[in-house]
Amino acid sequence: MILECIATSLADALAIESSGGDRVELVSCLEHGGFTPSDGLVRAVLDAVSIPVAVMLRPEQDSFHYSESLLSVMRRDALRFQELGVRRVVTGILDEDGIADVTTLSRVLEGTDFDVTFHRAIDESSDVAASLERINKYPRITHILTSLGQGCVDENLDCLPWYLEHARPRLILGSGITHGNVEHIQQSLPSKEIDLHVGTALRFGVASNPVDAQSLREFVKIVKNLNLHDEVHIENESSAQEVTIDRTLRVFKDAGFGLFIHFGLYSLLGGEYRGKVTPFLAEWIRLSLDIPDNEYHQLAASFNPTTFNADHICNFARTWGMKYICLTAKHHDGFALFDSSADSFNSVALSPSGRDFVREMSEACARHDLLFCVYYSQAQDWDHPGGLRAYQEAPPAPLFTQYLEEKCIPQLRELLTQYGPLAMIWLDTPMSITPAQCRQVKDLIRSLQPSCLISGRIGCDLGDYITTGDNMLLQSSQKKLWELPATLNSSWGYKRSDQNWRTAQDVIRQLTKVRSRGGNLLLNIGPKGTGAIPKPSLDVLNETGEFLRMYSDAFYGTSACPDYPYEQEDFYLTGKCRRVYIHLRRLPSNNKLRLYHVENKPTFAKELSTGFELEIATMRDLEGHACWNLDLTAAESVLSRSLSRWGSVVIEVGIEEDTLQLSNF
Repeated sequence: MILECIATSLADALAIESSGGDRVELVSCLEHGGFTPSDGLVRAVLDAVSIPVAVMLRPEQDSFHYSESLLSVMRRDALRFQELGVRRVVTGILDEDGIADVTTLSRVLEGTDFDVTFHRAIDESSDVAASLERINKYPRITHILTSLGQGCVDENLDCLPWYLEHARPRLILGSGITHGNVEHIQQSLPSKEIDLHVGTALRFGVASNPVDAQSLREFVKIVKNLNLHDEVHIENESSAQEVTIDRTLRVFKDAGFGLFIHFGLYSLLGGEYRGKVTPFLAEWIRLSLDIPDNEYHQLAASFNPTTFNADHICNFARTWGMKYICLTAKHHDGFALFDSSADSFNSVALSPSGRDFVREMSEACARHDLLFCVYYSQAQDWDHPGGLRAYQEAPPAPLFTQYLEEKCIPQLRELLTQYGPLAMIWLDTPMSITPAQCRQVKDLIRSLQPSCLISGRIGCDLGDYITTGDNMLLQSSQKKLWELPATLNSSWGYKRSDQNWRTAQDVIRQLTKVRSRGGNLLLNIGPKGTGAIPKPSLDVLNETGEFLRMYSDAFYGTSACPDYPYEQEDFYLTGKCRRVYIHLRRLPSNNKLRLYHVENKPTFAKELSTGFELEIATMRDLEGHACWNLDLTAAESVLSRSLSRWGSVVIEVGIEEDTLQLSNF
């Protein structure tokens, strides 16, 4: 849940950030409902705060149906906002019939790339259902600010289930939320995937007043305490841990798509050292080219990645459709990207800038509403004499125990106690670590952060979920959640000579397969030694993100459907409550798509991004099994455009039951 707070000045924005607000909505004239703020104010706030800022785009008029002259003003404002670096606008337009006018909105926003919150114009609509139908088809609208009808939101909470069923964008509830009713409102919400919006309550009920920081802190305390304490009390500690982990697993599963970042001293080398190119992975260069310890240590003095910017990376991740980030806190080479009193071989102690990259990324993820995870190599460490080394004889057991006690356990403790909540610790290559040592690592994590997930590569089958082999896709769904770690080329760390880049279509197909089988995709980038992301990575992921903005419903919060009984490669299936998503890879030769053994009665079918309606009928095959028959003829041109560009198009089918039901043979 995000707490969005209204600011009308730089002082307001600074107070919101310092007092615990999650996002700023920047407006002028709050007493009149909020209008477009000045360029100077927008620039000042964007420069001064780190939390996300949504800027109002609304000319000074009470109604939401605008003349051409006012639309021209909005277009000019939008282009200036683009130049200023605005990432989200809050706006809304109604046509002359009082219905959301996304066609005109698209013209206003032409030449910009920010996301859109459709504001409370929805509450003034003459036909909310018709407005939502249009809004759902416009992928740039990611949020809707609403009071769920006329009046205050707490008076309209009975309408919330209807909105959740009919609205694609995430809801932001606002109007009339106060310290006195926020607890009731929040406890009435069926999902944490709903945000709250507050303005005059932070100003003692007077819209023209400035934000009162103490009032906001009290408001934040109410909201955050509810978030922290809404779990069922369980007396048994192990059962409580299971409930906590199950809750994190559900969040993790719904997220579906994450960003892996391999970054360290090896990034400086780009896979080459003294004229030799490593034949193996770039991040393994210390071992594969047997670089002497003193020479590898000297790299730290040159490690000054001025281009590495955690906020920029988080912005990219959100644009690419990713919901969590995992950074290599310490890879096998032993160099830590955080301040460690356990071992001085780290970026804070040895690099010129003394930067703590783990802290920077942790704080940026919190600002950008991303789950933060860390990678830590618990067994391999090529810097400590007791650490394991792949393909080499293990050190004597007492020496490895010394490594665990001197470096591994203390550094894990630092990560778990000094960097805020971790959604997951991604452990790797357990090799010959014993079951007792694995249990020691797991118990430490559980004791310090009970809700932190542990990757499958802890070893000894103690992980909370399955971690597949690198770039190794499972053939079918599993009872346990699983995650595929994957690269965009042939290496994890930056490798200058590796130009074997995948395409956006490759990534889309891989993500579709993973989600259709109930897994998560953790897709890697390897920044250069400067901190810059290689351009091919940017190009591929920007295109992938554009696709996901069009078809987001089919990927997030979805589950694997029952395994389709027949071998075929024309489509994949995902689903969520009363929805089935058919990820089509090619058009059938006769434009007739048939799904066999499907017992559900369909209520509608449409192309997901455009809302183009499709004919769907149920029938029985010659063996008497139920099946769906979709006629794609009328939508051939619509479907072909997406297939040509993305290699995929998504058809949404409504069903009366909660999940897809397949009949037995």
